[in-house]
Amino acid sequence: MVFNRILLMSTLAFASLAHAGAPGGGPTEVVLDGARAAALAAAIPVFRDKQPEADLTKFRVHVHPADQGTFQVVFEPQQADEGAPTLGGRTVHGRELNVWINAADNSLDRIAFAR
Repeated sequence: MVFNRILLMSTLAFASLAHAGAPGGGPTEVVLDGARAAALAAAIPVFRDKQPEADLTKFRVHVHPADQGTFQVVFEPQQADEGAPTLGGRTVHGRELNVWINAADNSLDRIAFAR
């Protein structure tokens, strides 16, 4: 339980820092409700397990609303030139990974790499 709280806190801190260099003069606030934050915290260990060589800071993370009792967390790799990422496929930073987390208990439902 303590590990999950530490992971969640570091995830939220990372999300805030990742946008600190956003254009427009200042950091952009990232707001997640508790259910999405818990789903993200559950998805990060799956990402690290499936792509241990990948640097999470080189990915954009999308947390889609619950659908049929799950959240879909998409780890989207940035392009090599740090331009806008394209969903699907692989870049030098890794492969796009989709993780579905059960909204009721934050357990892993399924995973899929983008094609």
